[in-house]
Amino acid sequence: MKDHLAERRLEMITAVLHARGECRTRQLAEQFNLSEMTLRRDFHTLEKRGLLRRVHGGAVLLNSDVNYSQRLEYEQIQKQAIGRMATTLLKSGQTIYIDAGTTALEMARAIRQGLPNVTHLQIVTHGLTIASELAGQTPYNVQLIGGDVYQNALSTVGPVALAQINNLHIDTFFMGSVGVSQAQGWGNSNHVEAVVKRAVIEHSKQVCALVDSSKWAQESYAPIVSLGAVSKWIVNHGLNQEAIEAAKAAKITMMFASGT
Repeated sequence: MKDHLAERRLEMITAVLHARGECRTRQLAEQFNLSEMTLRRDFHTLEKRGLLRRVHGGAVLLNSDVNYSQRLEYEQIQKQAIGRMATTLLKSGQTIYIDAGTTALEMARAIRQGLPNVTHLQIVTHGLTIASELAGQTPYNVQLIGGDVYQNALSTVGPVALAQINNLHIDTFFMGSVGVSQAQGWGNSNHVEAVVKRAVIEHSKQVCALVDSSKWAQESYAPIVSLGAVSKWIVNHGLNQEAIEAAKAAKITMMFASGT
């Protein structure tokens, strides 16, 4: 319970930083009814995670997030192939959770084009673009998780989102990641989304990563889970041998998307 409360504080602090770019210790202490000493400890934790830099009287944001519209332009062909292959794992009666990233969006677009052998499906997401792509365009049920809108990822995050996720029973989580390595595992560029992903993982029978080869050995600010916590990895054929051997050692089933 203590760790949960600490993570909740870190999430709130990070949300303020993303909204303002900086925060003052005294103002934040009054806003959240916390002691300044507690906040300083939290600032220290977030600084070690690479999310902020402490300054006199407060903290400023360190953010590696790239705007969503910019990320849509990166590695499009690879992402499309990965998205198409992800749909081959779908079966009637499943409850799936689609992440909020741009590769996940390509999976949603592939679903929208039609799945002849899948008659009914429950799709859950915290991605606004994912829900927009699918709502009213497929015969499947679509559930959008509520919460605070994180604008860089066009996703919902925060306590409301986490509360809804805690009531879910998911067959497969199709997860995105901005970086992956043998040492760090799967990671994200912001803490608030990493918290959501971890919550989804806790309520999923299996996790399938939708991550192209360019993400290998990329450092990320916010760790999600260890490499072996993912059971399947859909990736393009450009993945190097080091990454393939690391995935095999972690007992990850590799699926290589064609057309890349």
